[in-house]
Amino acid sequence: MEIQSVGPNEFLSIDGPASIRIIDGKLYVLGVEYGPGNSFTVMRGRRIIAKSLSESKIDVVLGPEGKIEKIDGTNEVIDAWDNALSTIQLRNSIIAVLGAMDVGKTTVTTILVNKGVKEGLKVGVIDGDPGQNDVGPPTTVSASVATNFITHLTQLRNLRSIFVKTTSIEYVWDYVLNAISKLVNELKYNYNVDTIVINTDGWVSEPDAVKFKLEMIRRANISHAIVIRRGDEVNELLKELTNAIKNTIILPSPPNARIRDRDDRKIRREMGYSKYLMPSRELSISLREKPIVNLPLFNGLRYDSYITKLIQRSLNISIHYVEQWGGVAVAIGNVKEFQVKNLGDVSIAILPINWERGLLVALEDKNNYLLSLGVLQKIYYNTGKAVISIPKSFNNEDLVDHIRLGMIRVNDNYEEVEKTLYINKIESLLSSQNILRR
Repeated sequence: MEIQSVGPNEFLSIDGPASIRIIDGKLYVLGVEYGPGNSFTVMRGRRIIAKSLSESKIDVVLGPEGKIEKIDGTNEVIDAWDNALSTIQLRNSIIAVLGAMDVGKTTVTTILVNKGVKEGLKVGVIDGDPGQNDVGPPTTVSASVATNFITHLTQLRNLRSIFVKTTSIEYVWDYVLNAISKLVNELKYNYNVDTIVINTDGWVSEPDAVKFKLEMIRRANISHAIVIRRGDEVNELLKELTNAIKNTIILPSPPNARIRDRDDRKIRREMGYSKYLMPSRELSISLREKPIVNLPLFNGLRYDSYITKLIQRSLNISIHYVEQWGGVAVAIGNVKEFQVKNLGDVSIAILPINWERGLLVALEDKNNYLLSLGVLQKIYYNTGKAVISIPKSFNNEDLVDHIRLGMIRVNDNYEEVEKTLYINKIESLLSSQNILRR
């Protein structure tokens, strides 16, 4: 514990874990003015910038690696952000926060949440970044409702998550758009929120990324777009936004922002998987009763041994299992990687033996909301059962309606080892036969 004095208009950089209590004076932190007796926490691995609004005295408690220091606030963006964000009429608004990676989108989202709470509003929050999700686990788009001040989105309780199969939006962007739109409606009509803030991913520069963001604005009926600008990363997006939405606010990115490299982001995702799934237990589940919706094994026509041998000879591949739906079949065979073969008018998708080992999956309810993430361990083709590792704390097995395959394979330490893009190819083949249900 340490008592510190701060002069008016001085800036503090605070690295968590840290707990700050105001003894005297006022501090501005993420849209909130904290006065005598108020306190806030900064979580481990997070940094916030605070501004003293008067002569202030604070009580500081730092955890391991926590740090607090006075900094030169000349180039800080606190005042510019606060002035711009204060112009937004929050009630009945749906706000999207846009920008490249590590420009401060989560911080701006947090400020908007706090401003809404300060006005007495019930604030809906959607984290639309499946790669670096702070509200729910990685591979999801997740929603929460805020009624108290926060210093980071991780302090919000996850209410609804939709599994989007991977952490890379470019492979599933239509699926992500549907998820965001669905959660907007969920928050509006089932949770009766007064305003919604959507924190988005950092995919902004490519032409498809611009199309994705514009379509999100249309489908989610966005009223305000907040764009955080660093260099020319969002130039093309800004050009299109002027035609797509009336209320666009451009904010500068903060100076000296931490830019995480690909390895840092991967490590953070892996920590998210392990945090969510550990400690784990194994669940045996009948795929006839609770099917895999994007590969409905044991719900099609299973080939007998005679037909299987004929296919083996035709394809010159050792085949262990074949099942057909219309003009599409899936086979399990001795191949090194996924491939598609045509036999007559049937397309046969051939999966390697043990293809399922380590795949992230979702256990979903009848409305396609996530009940639990899991890791697929084994499918037994003789019994039609699957073994899935799930969190030991999960106890809603009776609510599970179906399973959805993801496109990420993890090892026993929950480290990402592969993106299985062929899951999308299988879905496309089956969708062409109107086999899949959403």
